[in-house]
Amino acid sequence: MNDKLNTIIWLLIGSSVISSIFSIIMITLTVRHDREVTGGRKSS
Repeated sequence: MNDKLNTIIWLLIGSSVISSIFSIIMITLTVRHDREVTGGRKSS
């Protein structure tokens, strides 16, 4: 029972960490894309 509980806790922690990392990557990608678009508009 204790082993199952530990595995469930680690799965929850791992999934939350992966989702947070994925959201951070998406935010950084969108910010870079927005900066590129605004920079292109300013230069042109």
